[in-house]
Amino acid sequence: MRFRSLKNIWPKEKLEQFLFLFILCGLPAIYYVLMEIMLPELSDYWSPGYVFQLLLGLFLFSNVMSNYVMCILVDPSIDPKLMKTQMERGQHSEDWHECDKCGILAPPRSRHCRKCGVCVLMRDHHCFFTGCCIGHENYRYFFYFLIYFFLSCMISLTSSSIFIYVLHGGRYQLFMLPHPAPNSAYFNSLIMRIIYFKLPDIYELVFFVVFVLLWIGVCVATYVAYDQWSRGCFCYDFEHQIFPFDRKLRRNFKTFLGRRMRWTWISGFVPSQLDHDGFDLDPENERVADPCSETTIKDG
Repeated sequence: MRFRSLKNIWPKEKLEQFLFLFILCGLPAIYYVLMEIMLPELSDYWSPGYVFQLLLGLFLFSNVMSNYVMCILVDPSIDPKLMKTQMERGQHSEDWHECDKCGILAPPRSRHCRKCGVCVLMRDHHCFFTGCCIGHENYRYFFYFLIYFFLSCMISLTSSSIFIYVLHGGRYQLFMLPHPAPNSAYFNSLIMRIIYFKLPDIYELVFFVVFVLLWIGVCVATYVAYDQWSRGCFCYDFEHQIFPFDRKLRRNFKTFLGRRMRWTWISGFVPSQLDHDGFDLDPENERVADPCSETTIKDG
Protein backbone atom coordinates (compact mmCIF):
# COMPACT_ATOMS: atom_id res chain seq x y z
CA MET A 1 0.00 0.00 0.00
CA ARG A 2 1.34 3.41 -1.01
CA PHE A 3 0.22 6.81 0.25
CA ARG A 4 -0.25 9.98 -1.71
CA SER A 5 2.01 12.94 -1.07
CA LEU A 6 0.52 15.79 0.95
CA LYS A 7 0.71 18.21 -1.99
CA ASN A 8 -1.51 15.88 -4.06
CA ILE A 9 -4.17 15.39 -1.39
CA TRP A 10 -5.66 18.89 -1.67
CA PRO A 11 -8.29 18.80 -4.48
CA LYS A 12 -7.84 21.03 -7.52
CA GLU A 13 -11.51 21.75 -8.29
CA LYS A 14 -13.52 24.32 -6.26
CA LEU A 15 -16.43 21.94 -5.66
CA GLU A 16 -14.10 19.18 -4.55
CA GLN A 17 -12.34 21.57 -2.16
CA PHE A 18 -15.68 22.59 -0.63
CA LEU A 19 -16.84 18.99 -0.17
CA PHE A 20 -13.41 18.03 1.17
CA LEU A 21 -13.58 20.69 3.89
CA PHE A 22 -17.25 20.03 4.60
CA ILE A 23 -16.68 16.34 5.30
CA LEU A 24 -13.59 16.93 7.44
CA CYS A 25 -15.08 19.88 9.36
CA GLY A 26 -18.85 19.79 8.84
CA LEU A 27 -19.48 16.16 9.75
CA PRO A 28 -17.78 16.49 13.18
CA ALA A 29 -19.94 19.57 13.83
CA ILE A 30 -23.12 17.66 12.92
CA TYR A 31 -21.97 14.75 15.09
CA TYR A 32 -21.54 17.15 18.02
CA VAL A 33 -25.06 18.55 17.60
CA LEU A 34 -26.58 15.07 17.44
CA MET A 35 -24.66 13.68 20.42
CA GLU A 36 -24.57 16.69 22.74
CA ILE A 37 -27.95 18.32 22.09
CA MET A 38 -30.36 15.77 20.64
CA LEU A 39 -29.26 12.54 22.31
CA PRO A 40 -29.77 13.73 25.95
CA GLU A 41 -33.40 14.53 25.12
CA LEU A 42 -34.02 11.27 23.34
CA SER A 43 -32.85 9.11 26.26
CA ASP A 44 -32.00 9.60 29.93
CA TYR A 45 -28.33 9.98 30.74
CA TRP A 46 -26.52 6.62 30.93
CA SER A 47 -29.67 4.62 30.46
CA PRO A 48 -29.34 1.50 28.26
CA GLY A 49 -30.91 3.37 25.35
CA TYR A 50 -28.55 6.31 25.82
CA VAL A 51 -25.44 4.11 25.97
CA PHE A 52 -26.54 2.13 22.92
CA GLN A 53 -27.14 5.25 20.81
CA LEU A 54 -23.91 6.80 22.05
CA LEU A 55 -21.85 3.75 21.08
CA LEU A 56 -23.70 3.38 17.77
CA GLY A 57 -23.08 7.01 16.91
CA LEU A 58 -19.42 6.73 17.83
CA PHE A 59 -19.02 3.56 15.75
CA LEU A 60 -20.70 5.04 12.67
CA PHE A 61 -18.89 8.37 12.91
CA SER A 62 -15.47 6.76 13.41
CA ASN A 63 -16.02 4.48 10.40
CA VAL A 64 -17.20 7.31 8.17
CA MET A 65 -14.17 9.42 9.03
CA SER A 66 -11.56 6.64 9.09
CA ASN A 67 -12.63 5.21 5.73
CA TYR A 68 -12.80 8.69 4.22
CA VAL A 69 -9.33 9.58 5.46
CA MET A 70 -7.86 6.31 4.18
CA CYS A 71 -9.64 6.73 0.85
CA ILE A 72 -7.91 10.06 0.22
CA LEU A 73 -4.54 8.97 1.64
CA VAL A 74 -4.07 5.68 -0.23
CA ASP A 75 -2.54 6.11 -3.67
CA PRO A 76 -4.65 4.30 -6.33
CA SER A 77 -2.25 5.00 -9.21
CA ILE A 78 -0.15 2.33 -10.89
CA ASP A 79 2.97 1.55 -8.87
CA PRO A 80 6.00 2.07 -11.17
CA LYS A 81 8.07 -0.48 -9.25
CA LEU A 82 5.39 -3.15 -9.50
CA MET A 83 4.83 -2.27 -13.15
CA LYS A 84 8.55 -2.72 -13.84
CA THR A 85 8.48 -6.11 -12.12
CA GLN A 86 5.51 -7.18 -14.27
CA MET A 87 7.27 -6.13 -17.45
CA GLU A 88 10.56 -7.79 -16.53
CA ARG A 89 8.82 -11.09 -15.85
CA GLY A 90 6.82 -10.86 -19.04
CA GLN A 91 3.56 -11.20 -17.14
CA HIS A 92 1.64 -8.65 -19.20
CA SER A 93 -0.89 -9.83 -21.77
CA GLU A 94 -2.32 -8.64 -25.07
CA ASP A 95 -5.14 -6.86 -23.22
CA TRP A 96 -2.74 -4.21 -21.99
CA HIS A 97 -2.87 -0.82 -23.71
CA GLU A 98 -0.55 2.15 -24.01
CA CYS A 99 -1.63 5.35 -22.27
CA ASP A 100 -1.42 8.38 -24.57
CA LYS A 101 -0.87 10.74 -21.62
CA CYS A 102 1.60 8.81 -19.45
CA GLY A 103 3.26 6.82 -22.20
CA ILE A 104 3.16 3.62 -20.15
CA LEU A 105 1.74 0.20 -20.93
CA ALA A 106 -1.31 -0.05 -18.67
CA PRO A 107 -3.16 -3.23 -17.64
CA PRO A 108 -6.89 -3.82 -18.39
CA ARG A 109 -9.42 -1.57 -16.62
CA SER A 110 -6.64 0.91 -15.82
CA ARG A 111 -7.33 4.34 -17.22
CA HIS A 112 -5.79 7.79 -17.15
CA CYS A 113 -7.50 10.50 -15.07
CA ARG A 114 -7.07 14.00 -16.43
CA LYS A 115 -7.85 15.55 -13.02
CA CYS A 116 -5.37 13.43 -11.08
CA GLY A 117 -2.86 13.36 -13.93
CA VAL A 118 -2.00 9.67 -13.44
CA CYS A 119 -3.04 6.24 -14.63
CA VAL A 120 -5.17 4.55 -11.98
CA LEU A 121 -5.03 0.80 -11.46
CA MET A 122 -8.50 -0.71 -12.05
CA ARG A 123 -9.98 2.79 -12.15
CA ASP A 124 -13.64 2.96 -11.17
CA HIS A 125 -14.33 6.70 -11.23
CA HIS A 126 -13.09 10.08 -10.04
CA CYS A 127 -14.93 10.95 -6.83
CA PHE A 128 -15.66 14.64 -6.23
CA PHE A 129 -16.19 13.96 -2.50
CA THR A 130 -12.62 12.75 -2.03
CA GLY A 131 -11.00 14.76 -4.80
CA CYS A 132 -9.22 11.66 -6.09
CA CYS A 133 -9.81 8.56 -8.15
CA ILE A 134 -11.26 5.36 -6.78
CA GLY A 135 -9.33 2.33 -7.90
CA HIS A 136 -8.03 -1.06 -6.85
CA GLU A 137 -6.10 0.13 -3.81
CA ASN A 138 -8.71 2.41 -2.18
CA TYR A 139 -12.01 0.91 -3.36
CA ARG A 140 -12.46 -0.82 0.01
CA TYR A 141 -12.46 2.52 1.84
CA PHE A 142 -14.86 4.13 -0.62
CA PHE A 143 -17.15 1.11 -0.32
CA TYR A 144 -17.35 1.32 3.49
CA PHE A 145 -17.49 5.12 3.48
CA LEU A 146 -20.55 5.03 1.26
CA ILE A 147 -22.29 2.36 3.36
CA TYR A 148 -21.60 3.97 6.73
CA PHE A 149 -22.39 7.43 5.43
CA PHE A 150 -25.79 6.25 4.21
CA LEU A 151 -26.55 4.43 7.49
CA SER A 152 -25.43 7.44 9.53
CA CYS A 153 -27.65 9.82 7.57
CA MET A 154 -30.68 7.52 7.79
CA ILE A 155 -30.33 6.93 11.55
CA SER A 156 -29.58 10.60 12.24
CA LEU A 157 -32.52 11.71 10.11
CA THR A 158 -34.85 9.40 12.03
CA SER A 159 -33.55 10.63 15.39
CA SER A 160 -33.79 14.25 14.27
CA SER A 161 -37.39 13.75 13.15
CA ILE A 162 -38.29 12.27 16.53
CA PHE A 163 -36.50 15.12 18.30
CA ILE A 164 -38.19 17.87 16.30
CA TYR A 165 -41.68 16.58 15.55
CA VAL A 166 -42.35 14.32 18.55
CA LEU A 167 -40.48 15.85 21.46
CA HIS A 168 -40.78 19.48 20.35
CA GLY A 169 -44.01 19.39 18.38
CA GLY A 170 -42.42 20.76 15.25
CA ARG A 171 -40.45 23.49 17.04
CA TYR A 172 -36.78 24.00 16.38
CA GLN A 173 -36.23 26.22 19.43
CA LEU A 174 -34.59 24.55 22.44
CA PHE A 175 -35.91 24.91 25.95
CA MET A 176 -32.41 25.92 27.07
CA LEU A 177 -32.64 29.32 25.36
CA PRO A 178 -32.37 31.95 28.11
CA HIS A 179 -34.86 34.50 26.72
CA PRO A 180 -37.58 32.99 24.55
CA ALA A 181 -39.36 35.39 22.26
CA PRO A 182 -42.84 36.57 23.27
CA ASN A 183 -45.72 34.57 21.84
CA SER A 184 -43.20 31.89 20.91
CA ALA A 185 -46.01 29.34 20.79
CA TYR A 186 -47.38 31.19 17.80
CA PHE A 187 -44.05 31.70 16.06
CA ASN A 188 -42.75 28.25 16.88
CA SER A 189 -41.69 27.18 13.41
CA LEU A 190 -38.93 28.48 11.24
CA ILE A 191 -41.28 28.99 8.31
CA MET A 192 -43.71 31.11 10.35
CA ARG A 193 -40.88 33.26 11.62
CA ILE A 194 -39.72 33.91 8.07
CA ILE A 195 -43.26 34.75 6.90
CA TYR A 196 -43.72 37.24 9.75
CA PHE A 197 -40.21 38.63 9.29
CA LYS A 198 -38.98 37.22 12.59
CA LEU A 199 -35.33 36.23 12.52
CA PRO A 200 -34.90 32.59 13.56
CA ASP A 201 -32.92 31.78 16.68
CA ILE A 202 -29.46 30.32 16.28
CA TYR A 203 -30.59 26.87 17.43
CA GLU A 204 -33.44 26.90 14.96
CA LEU A 205 -30.99 27.57 12.14
CA VAL A 206 -28.66 24.85 13.40
CA PHE A 207 -31.37 22.20 13.44
CA PHE A 208 -32.78 23.34 10.11
CA VAL A 209 -29.34 23.13 8.46
CA VAL A 210 -28.61 19.73 10.05
CA PHE A 211 -31.99 18.39 8.97
CA VAL A 212 -31.52 19.55 5.38
CA LEU A 213 -27.95 18.22 5.20
CA LEU A 214 -29.06 14.82 6.45
CA TRP A 215 -31.69 14.65 3.72
CA ILE A 216 -29.10 15.67 1.14
CA GLY A 217 -26.72 13.03 2.52
CA VAL A 218 -29.34 10.29 2.16
CA CYS A 219 -30.15 11.33 -1.41
CA VAL A 220 -26.49 11.62 -2.47
CA ALA A 221 -25.50 8.29 -0.90
CA THR A 222 -28.47 6.58 -2.54
CA TYR A 223 -27.66 8.08 -5.93
CA VAL A 224 -23.97 7.14 -5.76
CA ALA A 225 -24.81 3.59 -4.65
CA TYR A 226 -27.33 3.20 -7.47
CA ASP A 227 -24.89 4.69 -9.97
CA GLN A 228 -22.18 2.25 -8.90
CA TRP A 229 -24.56 -0.71 -9.15
CA SER A 230 -26.08 0.34 -12.47
CA ARG A 231 -22.70 0.96 -14.13
CA GLY A 232 -21.43 -2.30 -12.75
CA CYS A 233 -18.56 -2.08 -10.26
CA PHE A 234 -17.31 -5.42 -11.57
CA CYS A 235 -17.93 -4.60 -15.25
CA TYR A 236 -21.34 -6.22 -15.42
CA ASP A 237 -22.84 -6.24 -18.91
CA PHE A 238 -26.62 -5.83 -18.49
CA GLU A 239 -27.40 -6.28 -22.17
CA HIS A 240 -25.69 -9.64 -22.54
CA GLN A 241 -26.00 -10.73 -18.89
CA ILE A 242 -22.32 -11.57 -18.53
CA PHE A 243 -19.60 -10.89 -15.97
CA PRO A 244 -16.28 -10.58 -17.84
CA PHE A 245 -14.30 -10.27 -14.60
CA ASP A 246 -16.53 -12.24 -12.25
CA ARG A 247 -14.65 -14.26 -9.64
CA LYS A 248 -17.77 -15.36 -7.74
CA LEU A 249 -19.36 -13.32 -4.96
CA ARG A 250 -16.99 -14.07 -2.09
CA ARG A 251 -13.83 -13.59 -4.12
CA ASN A 252 -15.23 -10.48 -5.77
CA PHE A 253 -15.44 -8.94 -2.30
CA LYS A 254 -12.07 -10.37 -1.31
CA THR A 255 -10.52 -8.69 -4.34
CA PHE A 256 -10.94 -5.23 -2.80
CA LEU A 257 -11.54 -6.05 0.91
CA GLY A 258 -8.40 -8.16 1.24
CA ARG A 259 -7.43 -11.24 3.19
CA ARG A 260 -8.92 -9.97 6.47
CA MET A 261 -12.21 -8.90 4.93
CA ARG A 262 -14.16 -10.31 7.91
CA TRP A 263 -12.66 -7.59 10.09
CA THR A 264 -12.55 -4.65 7.71
CA TRP A 265 -16.03 -3.48 8.76
CA ILE A 266 -14.68 -2.55 12.20
CA SER A 267 -12.61 0.40 11.03
CA GLY A 268 -10.88 1.86 8.03
CA PHE A 269 -7.61 1.53 9.92
CA VAL A 270 -7.80 -2.27 10.13
CA PRO A 271 -5.04 -3.57 7.80
CA SER A 272 -6.06 -6.10 5.18
CA GLN A 273 -3.60 -7.02 2.44
CA LEU A 274 -5.14 -7.40 -0.99
CA ASP A 275 -4.85 -10.84 -2.58
CA HIS A 276 -5.09 -9.54 -6.12
CA ASP A 277 -2.40 -7.27 -7.53
CA GLY A 278 -4.81 -5.58 -9.95
CA PHE A 279 -2.74 -6.44 -13.03
CA ASP A 280 -3.84 -9.92 -14.09
CA LEU A 281 -7.63 -9.88 -14.41
CA ASP A 282 -8.05 -13.47 -15.56
CA PRO A 283 -11.00 -14.72 -13.44
CA GLU A 284 -9.36 -18.12 -13.24
CA ASN A 285 -6.15 -16.77 -11.75
CA GLU A 286 -5.24 -15.03 -8.55
CA ARG A 287 -1.82 -13.48 -8.16
CA VAL A 288 -1.02 -12.25 -4.68
CA ALA A 289 -0.29 -8.58 -4.15
CA ASP A 290 3.24 -9.23 -2.95
CA PRO A 291 5.51 -8.29 -5.88
CA CYS A 292 8.17 -10.71 -4.62
CA SER A 293 5.85 -13.65 -5.12
CA GLU A 294 5.65 -15.42 -8.46
CA THR A 295 2.99 -17.88 -7.38
CA THR A 296 -0.20 -18.14 -9.37
CA ILE A 297 -3.09 -19.87 -7.62
CA LYS A 298 -5.70 -21.68 -9.66
CA ASP A 299 -9.29 -21.82 -8.50
CA GLY A 300 -10.70 -25.27 -8.03
